[in-house]
Parts: sequence; structure tokens; C-alpha cells
Amino acid sequence: MALTYWDIYLEQSVDTWALDGEIPRPNMDMETTRLSTMSKTKLADGSNAFITPETKMVKEPFTMFFADVTSAFREKIRNYMTNGDKVKIITHTGEIFEGKFISMSRVWLTGVAPDEYDLQVTFEQTD
Repeated sequence: MALTYWDIYLEQSVDTWALDGEIPRPNMDMETTRLSTMSKTKLADGSNAFITPETKMVKEPFTMFFADVTSAFREKIRNYMTNGDKVKIITHTGEIFEGKFISMSRVWLTGVAPDEYDLQVTFEQTD
């Protein structure tokens, strides 16, 4: 199977994006979760009432795992985090994720030559 890539854009100003290259497609399944903001209240008669605020749903952060990444890729993610950059990722299927990388965890596979690194990042969606 050929390695596929996703386009990644940097926000220049509100709703203005500049292409910042590509990132490899993650190597493990990604679970994206949406949570309802609805709350349940017990009424005096014992029944339930549901209250729905203006924001009806929020997107939870999700993780992406990348196997055998380069130091250039790790540095790219580190720079996004250091600079607080908002990015837009467009997948090979056209799905769009907007947000920020909020954590990065790398695994150095010692004893493997040449050196290899795996990387797991957490992405917080902002839209």
C-alpha cells in the first residue's frame, strides 16, 4: 500500500489559509468524538427535562499516531505547538480538521538502525 499524504494549511488571518506542505496519513485508526452539550434535569413530578444550550455539540480532541517519522516531521509538529498555530488538515478523502496540536509524545525505537521514531499527537478541533 502506498503512503498517502494530507495537505496542511496555516491560518494567516481569520479564514485566510496558506498551504504549509503535507503530513503523512496516520498509521492507526483515529476516533473522532462529538459530545452533546444537552443537560438533563429532574422535574418535580419525576420526569426528565432536557435543556439544550445554543452550542448543541462539541468536538473532543483526538489522537493521531505516526510510525517511523523523520526529525523534520517532528520539528514541524513541534513548531506548530510552540507558535500556537491554528492549522487546517485536509485528508485524502476531503475531510477537514481545523484546530491546534496540543500534545506530542514520541517513542524512540532504540536498537534499530538507522534510528526510528514513532509519534503520537493530540489534535484539538476549534471549529
